[in-house]
Amino acid sequence: MDIFETLSADAKLVERSMQQVIPRNKKPSEVYSLIWDLLDRGGKRFRPSLCMLSCQIVGGKKTAALPAATAIELFHNFTLIHDDIEDDSLLRRGKPTLHILYGTPLAINAGDGLFMMVWRSMLSSKLPPAKNLISLRMLLSAFTNVLEGQAKELNWYCAQSWKLSEKDYFDMVDGKTAALIEGACGVGAFIGGGSQQQIKTLSSFGSDIGIAFQIQDDILNIAGDEKKYGKEIGGDITEGKRTLMTIHYLAHASKKDRFAMIKILNSKTKKKSVILHTIRLLKASGSVNYAKMIARRYALRAKAALRGVPQKNATKKLINLADFLINRDY
Repeated sequence: MDIFETLSADAKLVERSMQQVIPRNKKPSEVYSLIWDLLDRGGKRFRPSLCMLSCQIVGGKKTAALPAATAIELFHNFTLIHDDIEDDSLLRRGKPTLHILYGTPLAINAGDGLFMMVWRSMLSSKLPPAKNLISLRMLLSAFTNVLEGQAKELNWYCAQSWKLSEKDYFDMVDGKTAALIEGACGVGAFIGGGSQQQIKTLSSFGSDIGIAFQIQDDILNIAGDEKKYGKEIGGDITEGKRTLMTIHYLAHASKKDRFAMIKILNSKTKKKSVILHTIRLLKASGSVNYAKMIARRYALRAKAALRGVPQKNATKKLINLADFLINRDY
């Protein structure tokens, strides 16, 4: 079974679970039809797969981790709704974002509804209460780190801060993106009965692959195919996003070029000619290739960590999933 078959099989499990947590006919439709609009757009669903594979690697059954895996996917989609509003994004998974379609108030409310459904999923778990409580605490820790990472990034925009180092970027990504992936692996290993060392190892794998995933996502926004990517190419330039590529460019540019780049990124431009010009600058400077190198480095470190866990079929799938996440084009 290749990684796409694994993701597809796991996605079906999670989608059935989501329908149990949020019935399609649930009222009021002003909340739940918006939620299903987003959920029905699909997505990679790789975070639930990471959770269930980590559970299997340490000897557990994937169904034991399904409520947690579902909660993680619901939380992820909650963050997408609010992120799209905060970033004023136009597209999500190839369609207009919820706040564009339904207005910001209803979109915010739908996001809040998804966050509540996270805990409904966890309450459906058949784990012993004491063990489920620990799982809840692990997820709460991961969710809090996501919130804090997002706050760091938003503050950069509010303060119009450009004096950022690569360490600043990695600290932010470690929370905003990697924390949830790390949490998915860690809680899966815990539910499966893994040792403290196995939980730590799989959590570290998740953290590293999460950073690699975010860097690749930033690269795709600059160098991807909009039809495959599902979001507007160059949207990060309009947003003025502080990516590894822009930080690298600004660190190595002349004073004049640095000033010109910051002016573009602060302008919130939607002009295609300006966006394409900026993309050319990031490519020509070597910043895109630098980001690709760093993403591969994190992915290699993540895979190396798996030598410390049982070498099962599930472990091979986890390695294949890591490869997919950094080589994907969507």
